[in-house]
Amino acid sequence: MFIVTNMASRIESATNRSAGRVDSTATAAADDADTLVLEDFSDWPGENRLGEYSSAGALENGDGTGERVGDALRLAFDDDGWFLSNVRTDLSGYSHLELDVRGDDGGEESEVYVEIDDVEAPLGALTDETIDTAFATVRIDLSAVGVDPSSIQDVWLTFWDAGSGAIEIEEIRFVQRDVIPVGEYEARDPDGDGLYNDVDGDGETTHADVDAFYEHLEADGVQDDPDAFDFDGNDRIGFADVLRLLREI
Repeated sequence: MFIVTNMASRIESATNRSAGRVDSTATAAADDADTLVLEDFSDWPGENRLGEYSSAGALENGDGTGERVGDALRLAFDDDGWFLSNVRTDLSGYSHLELDVRGDDGGEESEVYVEIDDVEAPLGALTDETIDTAFATVRIDLSAVGVDPSSIQDVWLTFWDAGSGAIEIEEIRFVQRDVIPVGEYEARDPDGDGLYNDVDGDGETTHADVDAFYEHLEADGVQDDPDAFDFDGNDRIGFADVLRLLREI
């Protein structure tokens, strides 16, 4: 279960440094058809790629605000620290929040909290993907975790009670990953590999997805887009794909 709260009130002074909060009335212009970059840290601290306030505090490096290392922002923490990027934009056309991130030790997804408006939880509770010691993309399915993309005000990373460590982030972006109707479900591709193994669209791949796939092998969404469900890679859709999906759980 996700913790529904508003950690922003615990860091009110940080928000007060931005130009007052406004309602989400503008619709974001995409960098391309499917991607909107929020942060590439080319102007840090100051503004993000949307021209909104972006900063950090109470960290162990960069006089408390983190520091750029190469093309990445390094955030060193010791049971304290926060990162904030204001959004304040209608992101109805986007389904996922993605971070290109690495950690000094790996496994930091269990220590770093993510807050997107009133949805707050450890990163590891919002995605099945993990932070490694090499840069990799970690994806959060916004609808699956209860975020309304049409009214996102801000994105926070916080490090209270996270122990001692550091992460580095190269980019934060919103992306659109299409859904495919499968019967009464909306199948999703949670990791962007082209295979829609979240058949029931609940944000994770479980036995429920195997059942839904088996029951809807002949559904229009499966038959019209077979590459998305060819789990065994034999260019045909059938029971072998059900078995392969089962083995992946």
